[in-house]
Amino acid sequence: MQGDTYGQTIRALNKIRDEYASNPAVASIELLNEPMGPQLDLGTVKQFYMDGWGNLKDSDVAVCFHEAFEGVDAWGDWGAGMSNLLLDTHHYEVFDSGMLEMGIDEHVGSVCDFGGQMASTGKWTISGEWTGAMTDCAKWLNGRGIGARYDGSYNKEGEGSYYIGSCEGKSSGSVDGLGEADKNNIKTFIGAQMAAYEKATGWIFWTWKTEGAPEWDFQALNRAGLIPAGGAGACG
Repeated sequence: MQGDTYGQTIRALNKIRDEYASNPAVASIELLNEPMGPQLDLGTVKQFYMDGWGNLKDSDVAVCFHEAFEGVDAWGDWGAGMSNLLLDTHHYEVFDSGMLEMGIDEHVGSVCDFGGQMASTGKWTISGEWTGAMTDCAKWLNGRGIGARYDGSYNKEGEGSYYIGSCEGKSSGSVDGLGEADKNNIKTFIGAQMAAYEKATGWIFWTWKTEGAPEWDFQALNRAGLIPAGGAGACG
């Protein structure tokens, strides 16, 4: 929203459309990743979405837009009559100490409830980022040198944290190095999320492969049998 960044981004999207929208491997193009709606002029964000959609609506892909941290419920009336719209939300339960203190049953209940919200938007809706992690231990997840809330090492701009549990084997390491209780909880949490998000239009796990953050590594979690086959989960 400074200088010509609005126009530059529209032109970049048009370039992506021209080069990739007809590729059968491309299902969707997202207009902008995670605009921080509460800190922006949301009217401008919505106009940007409208302009971007107008340029992509006749292509062979769904036009994806992030909910801008306003919540999936905030977009029910927006986009009426606009075809091929896909609403994207990124659901994590690791960036708040209260959520980090939750047990596995509370995590399961939370994501199942959120899946219900996603299914009630009246739009195609996906959880375009989510994880098996229930800690924020992954190295530099919160920023380089900032630490983790989970083990009490978090310190950013004077904001500290308190100890909830150990990050040993979770900051970096392997899935095989996790304890059995952690493995069981991760498998349960992943299964619940798959079931929850499939109440709506589906999901994209973040991320396929990491440099050593075992809770976030889909490839390694799958090899270890922690990705339930067929999306078996605990949501009713």
